[in-house]
Amino acid sequence: MTTSKEPLLSLDRLSVRYPVGRRKTLTAVDGVSLSVREGETLGLIGESGSGKSTVARAIVGLAPVSGGTVRWEGKDVSSLGRRERRDFVESVQMIFQDPHSALDPRRTILQSVREPMDTMGRRKKSERRDVAVKALEDVGLSAQMLDRYPHQLSGGQKQRANIARALVTDPRVLICDESVAALDVALQAEILNLLQDLKDEYELTVIFISHDLSVVSHLADRISVMYLGRIVELGGTEDLMDHTLHPYSEALLSAQPLVDPASRGERIILRGDIPSPLSPPPGCRFNTRCPHAVASCRESDPQLLTITPGHSAACLRIDELHGLGVREVPT
Repeated sequence: MTTSKEPLLSLDRLSVRYPVGRRKTLTAVDGVSLSVREGETLGLIGESGSGKSTVARAIVGLAPVSGGTVRWEGKDVSSLGRRERRDFVESVQMIFQDPHSALDPRRTILQSVREPMDTMGRRKKSERRDVAVKALEDVGLSAQMLDRYPHQLSGGQKQRANIARALVTDPRVLICDESVAALDVALQAEILNLLQDLKDEYELTVIFISHDLSVVSHLADRISVMYLGRIVELGGTEDLMDHTLHPYSEALLSAQPLVDPASRGERIILRGDIPSPLSPPPGCRFNTRCPHAVASCRESDPQLLTITPGHSAACLRIDELHGLGVREVPT
């Protein structure tokens, strides 16, 4: 992995809100700050409703940014000129969860993969077919697939076509939003290995979003754990997996299947469901399900704090539970 001092892509207190009726507001993302360094893979994990997919959609302009900023190479994306905006759109591509709905059923696979270049006017017309064919070859689809329609492909083949479609604009960042969730286990492994190979070949920076911690840990250099619109833990993959600090992260880790279940401690069963973002609980948002919650957790809102170098968590009882001193994350 190669990195640079300046983040390639960063979020500064990003919020996404939707009006619901006349008086209510749904806050899907609440003050999220993240940075992605060039060449790394950042994992974003959490249950359905945690806001992780909304973060991805806000980055590429598919969800409204209600507060905070998205920065590309240090520049606020909302202030980019027309040409810079176009470069950003070409440079940041997204692969969606459902491989079936992401492809136009009226277009052949070759036409779908060519479409981004045709729409953006990228490359000469005479070159676009060759670029699309190479991208399809790189994702493991043979020439006989070019003139087929989506209904003639398997789920795994469709997702490979979607990946090829994202590659033809020569992106620098690839956002994978639950891109293996709709596939069976064997196909998941194939696509994960393919993404790792493509990351190296195309020199990509990757944001990988999933609800499955074991899948994210297979690819990511760092992992950010989200709960109800906020980041509750952020750290290097090995450090976070070996020394999980936040009670929510501990519960996610305890739920992962292991070859030897006896090597894991007691399974942590969370009570109830994730609360509605329309009315989040007061204090710590996790307090309604946390096995360690005390009265202060229902009164005070914890901030993301640095626990050890490169490893942060938002929990009022970190010191008490883990015997570690804390300091605030510099902003």
